[in-house]
Amino acid sequence: MNIPRFGYPETCNTCETLGDSGRSLKVKPFYKPGGSFRLVIVGQDPTIRRSPERVTHVLMLDQPQGQLSRWLRGLLGSAFDHATIYATNVVKCSFSRPPSEMEPSGLSFLRPYARNCRTYLAQEVAAFQPSLLLTLGEPSHILFREALDDPDIVPDRMQEAFTGTFRQVSIEGVRFNYSPCLHIQTFRVAETYGPLVAQFKAGLREALAES
Repeated sequence: MNIPRFGYPETCNTCETLGDSGRSLKVKPFYKPGGSFRLVIVGQDPTIRRSPERVTHVLMLDQPQGQLSRWLRGLLGSAFDHATIYATNVVKCSFSRPPSEMEPSGLSFLRPYARNCRTYLAQEVAAFQPSLLLTLGEPSHILFREALDDPDIVPDRMQEAFTGTFRQVSIEGVRFNYSPCLHIQTFRVAETYGPLVAQFKAGLREALAES
């Protein structure tokens, strides 16, 4: 079965001037066909610390019993099974080490790669036409926000943006509902210790009901 790529690159040399960093474009996007509700999930990049060969698809969502797949199914309920879902990353390449271990680390390392990937991200959004888009984790949110037509619509920090408010945003004129989402471990802590997750879940239920 050929998985639709919606603009996700098979090959790319755009980042050659940024240095190698063990860079490789070997991970495929994830796609699950379903109903008219179209959900995009956006991660940071496909690099993991241990056994990187395990990552063949974005967020390892090709593994139904994987931790993230099971968590998303619990979060989205029946929408996970019935929606058409596409998963991509703001940075498409894998690196020899996680960005947090690079110099400069974290966002400073990822930002020029994410900037070069914006063309692909715009193509993916235009081709897939999402009803709703969620980014996982603060770095993904910050880098994704910088690709929006009007970034000021959404606060740049997770603490202000993760409120249960799903905002209408656009990339190159394609409009969709958007919210960042805490990544799985942070989400579980917030679910135990604070009201943010309850607010987000209420907003998510409302967004799904309106679709």
